[in-house]
Parts: sequence; C-alpha cells; structure tokens
Amino acid sequence: MKRVAFFMSFLLLGCFTCLWAHDFVVTGTNGQKLYFKITDARRQYVEVTYQGSITSVQPSAYSGEVTIPAKVKHNDKVYQVTGVSRKAFSNAGELTGIILPSGLSSIGDFAFEGCTKLQKIVFPGNVVRFGEGVFFRCPSISQVTLGSDWTSVNLKMFRWSDQLVSITIPAKLTSLQNLKSLKGLKTIEVDANNPNFASVDGLLYNKSKTVLLGCPRAFAGVVKVAEGTTAVYWGALADCTGITSVDLPASLESLSFREFARLEQLTTIVMRGEKPLMTAKSGGKEVFLLKVANPLQIALQVPKPAQKEYKNTLCSEEGEYTEIPGNIPEGVSPEYAVIPLQVKAGELLTKKQVKGKKF
Repeated sequence: MKRVAFFMSFLLLGCFTCLWAHDFVVTGTNGQKLYFKITDARRQYVEVTYQGSITSVQPSAYSGEVTIPAKVKHNDKVYQVTGVSRKAFSNAGELTGIILPSGLSSIGDFAFEGCTKLQKIVFPGNVVRFGEGVFFRCPSISQVTLGSDWTSVNLKMFRWSDQLVSITIPAKLTSLQNLKSLKGLKTIEVDANNPNFASVDGLLYNKSKTVLLGCPRAFAGVVKVAEGTTAVYWGALADCTGITSVDLPASLESLSFREFARLEQLTTIVMRGEKPLMTAKSGGKEVFLLKVANPLQIALQVPKPAQKEYKNTLCSEEGEYTEIPGNIPEGVSPEYAVIPLQVKAGELLTKKQVKGKKF
C-alpha cells in the first residue's frame, strides 16, 4: 500500500512539473523578466514562454519595448533562443514594441494575442516560421521591419491592425501574399536591390514596371499608372475605395472590365491609348466596356482625335460578360476568366461620358 501511495505521489509530482511552462528566468536589459523553456538540451536551444503553468496562462506583465536576446545563460550554460512559444506574450496590454533576435526560427500560435498597444515589430533577418493568429487582436501595429533574407511573406498576419499604413519589401522577397488584407495600408515601398518588385508612387509593380501588381487598399486620390505599363493585374485596384482618379498610359494592353467596379469615389478615368482597349468578352466577341460603381459621376477622358472611335466602340449593354482569356495574368486560375458576370446597364459607362482631351 505504501508503494502504491509513493508511486501515485511520484506521478502527481511529475505531472505538476510537466504543467510548468518555463524552466528558468532571465532579467532583460530593461529590467523585465523573460521566461525560457529548454526545447533541446543537447543543442542548448530554448524558447521564450509565459510564466506559470499551461492550465492558467496569466496576462503577460510586459510593458514598453522588449528586446529578446539571441543567447541567454543559465547554470553556466549558454543557450540559443530559437523560438517564441504559443501565448508567450499573450494579453501583454502594455507592450508597445518587440525586437526579435537573430536566429529565431519560429513564433507559436497566438504568441502576441491581445497585445493591444503593440506598435513596433522588428523581425530577424533570417526566415521565421509562424503559427496561427500570432498577432490576433493587435490593433495598434504601425511599424513593421521584415526580415532581410525573407523570400516570402503573408501580410494577412497583420490584418487586425488598421494602423499599418506603410511597409517596405526587403531585397530578397519573391512572394507577397494578401496585400489587400491590410485595410489601413496607404503606400508600399521596395528595396532598390529587389530583383522581382518595384514601387512607383507607393504602388507595387514587377521589376520592369510593365505590370501594376497592387495598390494599397487605403490609397486615396489619383492613381497614375506608370508609363510603360502594359497590364494591370486583375484586382490590383479593386477595394481601393479612396481612389478618385485613374490615369492609364498609352502603353496599356490588358485591363479587366471589372477593375473599377468597387471604386465608389471614382470620378475620372483617363485612357491615353489611341485606340479603345478590349476589356471583356461576350458571345465570342471581344468588347470595350467598363463596369463602375457610380457611372453618372464619372468622366472617361480619351485623346481628342480618338474620341469618336471610343464612343462608337464603348459597350453599354447589360448582359453576361467574361474576362478575355488571353489577358489572364500569371498566377490567376484560367477558370476565373470564363466565369460569366451579369452586368446591369446602370453599372456601365455611356457614350455621353466619353470626353476628348488634349494630352
């Protein structure tokens, strides 16, 4: 009986120990305590975790700007910090900035959940693996420094903040996802050494500036598409409801008929091409039409010598239209082009709105 009691006590003690989240504590340069869990004793790897046990995660007491060191010392051993565990900084309501160390390889689920005052995030240069909801309910993020060696980034992880108005794409980035998820973004910049992307007036282009890839969602005012641009990537301007005018260069060859469909403040469309651009397909025929949110408030400005041709070509008949398959941008599913869209007459520009102008 005593053996059974001893065995049960041993199990209970072992379970209690397992429930404890951190293995040791280190006081940072700003006097705040950081809690660490050893993840690989042989390699001497640790991750930042929360205080206490997994059964009762308490709101983190961090405040101000916190710098996580790349290495920490415990019991005469030096450990490398390779991760931030799930919920490590959860609900740290007074945390305003976090500087993550070089060598950090992962950030766990909901690591910074509920950090309502978190504004500044500096990532390490190396690639980092992200869990789910890392910055869930972080509405104040306004300054983000992406890793210099990152090749891809999903901006969706910052979608809970409308305060992030500008972001810079690092030199090695080749893949950018969910640009439109940032409702407050007004401008996007690109490192001059990036071989894949370029920025003109805060808009994102491919490196050769022949394709307009995206306009930040909170961009407001006049969009002047760079001369030499041959294509506007489908959806590049969609959801940018603050745009009032779009100026398209004579070099443009490809444009979706639905590109301006949700631009509610749009009042002017400038098309500098000497001939109307075929934007849609109906009944096997390519046509020139533009679906817009408020057609009566919009003027379509075209070269004066081509005004008559634009008027005669402009299609204002309601019906089903599809994208032109030959204009499918790289990365867009071919099936999207053949999905018909019902367009009503009240959503189309009319010949009366075609205005000739000397450019």
